[in-house]
Amino acid sequence: MKESRTSGFISSVKGILKSIISGDILLRLRVDKLFPFILYAFALGWISILMSYKMEQTLSIVEKNSKELETLKIYHAQKTCEYVGLDRLSTVEAMLKEAGSEVKAPEKPADIIKR
Repeated sequence: MKESRTSGFISSVKGILKSIISGDILLRLRVDKLFPFILYAFALGWISILMSYKMEQTLSIVEKNSKELETLKIYHAQKTCEYVGLDRLSTVEAMLKEAGSEVKAPEKPADIIKR
């Protein structure tokens, strides 16, 4: 009884090894019926990986743009502060004197020209 079990086991192992070597193990396991489902699962996995990759790229671009926006906000604040400083009348008069211009602030209000 043990001999038949052992010889049956050895012959099944030999059969499995032969089918692995010949490449028809999947056909012996009747996986060909499940091929559409395997293909579907592979496609879903591939689409999931692709979407994760694209999402990571998009997040990288958003992060880069937010850093650039922060830099531009700082630059804008500096320029605004600089322009506010230049807007004072005393600063403008000092800059005109440095440039050697004869333009001065008006001493009397402007007259209305009548036609």
